[in-house]
Amino acid sequence: MPVRSTPHGQDARVTLKAILLLEGADAIPSPADVAEWFDEGLRVVGLAWKATRYAGGTGQPGPLTTDGVRLVRELDRFGIIHDASHLAEESFWQLLDISSGPVIATHSNCRLIVPTDRQLSDDMIRAIIQRGGVIGINFFDKFLLRPEDYGRRRATLNDVVAHVRHICDLAGNAKHVGLGTDMDGGLGREQVPVEIETSADLPRVADALTSAKYSDDDIAAIMGLNWARFFQEHLPR
Repeated sequence: MPVRSTPHGQDARVTLKAILLLEGADAIPSPADVAEWFDEGLRVVGLAWKATRYAGGTGQPGPLTTDGVRLVRELDRFGIIHDASHLAEESFWQLLDISSGPVIATHSNCRLIVPTDRQLSDDMIRAIIQRGGVIGINFFDKFLLRPEDYGRRRATLNDVVAHVRHICDLAGNAKHVGLGTDMDGGLGREQVPVEIETSADLPRVADALTSAKYSDDDIAAIMGLNWARFFQEHLPR
């Protein structure tokens, strides 16, 4: 636990809160182990990164495995949230068929703009919206830029806004999109929008949304309130 110095020279303990998410469920040995993971604080699971023992994933298409189906049902029993960010499309639709639990995509973008299996198709985006989920926009330039632009120029916050706008257009509102920068995932300075040097620059996203004529309420929602609302509604008590 971090310690902060006080003006009187005494130490004050500072509690940092986080929501624990597991990306790639291979670390869960079997569905029977979900209870232990839940007791240790796990609240969100993405079944895949690439393919795992449980599901097809990015670049490695395929369905849920038999153990994957069992794991989904056990995650639902504990109210653990599903993250669809790396799921192969076949696994994505199977997940929605067998699970009634909440589904989000913490760091995925729009396939209409970046046509790879790592991004979400319009139908996938609509399905997450219908579940009341939120999609976090990934700041990796390869996931922001159209193929004809990638490698020819740096990504900008206008590219982030383009993905935000497409999700808002599909939803008919700004309630289902947020930030999912993935800047803790090993991205270099040159791989994120040119306006962003550190996480301290993220308020510049709000400036870009203002320039794109979004309302103050919609900007507040996109910058964080959508995520706050979702987790208040869906985190297991």
